[in-house]
Amino acid sequence: MEAISPLHPSDRERVVVFLGFLTSEECRKACCEHAQPEALAAALTRLWFEEIYIPGETGVDGIKPVPDPEDCARFNACFDAEELTMLERFHGFFELRLNFLINQVHGRAFFPDNDSWRGVLQHARYLLAELDPDPEWLRTMLETMIHKLQRGKLIEGLRSPPQLSSSYDT
Repeated sequence: MEAISPLHPSDRERVVVFLGFLTSEECRKACCEHAQPEALAAALTRLWFEEIYIPGETGVDGIKPVPDPEDCARFNACFDAEELTMLERFHGFFELRLNFLINQVHGRAFFPDNDSWRGVLQHARYLLAELDPDPEWLRTMLETMIHKLQRGKLIEGLRSPPQLSSSYDT
């Protein structure tokens, strides 16, 4: 994995950091000091559907605007064909569970901690292991950094991940 630029993370970097955060129990626990676990899950769901997975046409609140073809091409260029297939499968798996978001119409959505949510987390672990050569290193770095993010900076930190580099960087 190349070092992540803090100013302009690639779509691949955003996906990998998002999945690293999502699959880190320590990161989710740290954030629960500022939000209920179900509300955090809903915020992460919204982030995936509306900002991280560019080619998707489904938003948390329904159908989102058709993605810009240039944005989709840029996103797709960050992954090989097999990785794109895995991303599409994960997105589809996640999309089938959107109906578990409760009160999404009133802006207070939450995702109950149930088998569906745990299934999303497990599928995300599998995907991350395919996209990153050292997912444990990534999770450890994120866990260290999450404690440094001030309240209200979580989502911004996931949108623009700070500089990361691993022992796999060459």
